Amino acid sequence: MTNGKKHRPNLSEIAYEEIKEMILFGELAQGERILLDEMSAHLNLSITPIREALNILAQEDLICITPRTSHEVVCLSSKDAEDILELRLLLETFALQTSGDNLSQFPIQLFREMFQKPYSIQSYKDFVEADVRFHQSIIATSNNKKLGKLYSYIYNFVRILLIPAAKIEGRIKMSLKEHLAILDAIETQDVDLALKRLTSHIRNMESALLQVCKKDA
Repeated sequence: MTNGKKHRPNLSEIAYEEIKEMILFGELAQGERILLDEMSAHLNLSITPIREALNILAQEDLICITPRTSHEVVCLSSKDAEDILELRLLLETFALQTSGDNLSQFPIQLFREMFQKPYSIQSYKDFVEADVRFHQSIIATSNNKKLGKLYSYIYNFVRILLIPAAKIEGRIKMSLKEHLAILDAIETQDVDLALKRLTSHIRNMESALLQVCKKDA
């Protein structure tokens, strides 16, 4: 029996959650070096839990640790982006194809309200949150209960890629239209049309990201 006490996170868990959020929301940029003393001062924690947190994040492929024990945020190449979005497309289209009656329970009105809001580049964090929730909900429609676990591996990388995509001029506005078009297809239970529009949406994001990669090269 448990004693009923709630789990209180230790210092390394607190550091882990804080640093991970900074990575997933772009406060720590791809490839950015993390200095232990600076992060310690920023989080008001000692270096030991910071180092422990970074080691855990390295196991999740979000941090790269070099032989000299320097720590850097993962930097996704254009090939990485292609591979991740290819997997995303594969898993999400499979989810729709195996949704069956679950599709009728999709929270259409909730997401319609989300995607009718006037997001801007400055409010990209709110847009990223809405985007992530939408695509997680697509995965959740599948009758294959193992799909969510497979999707969880690329989840963090998708979030990281959404940040530069959302900062492309006009991309948020276009993405909102694409999401609403997918919702229209889901509402009418037209799986084929939903698949077509979802594929187009993910391909458009990939194309936008590759343009950014070419500019930065």
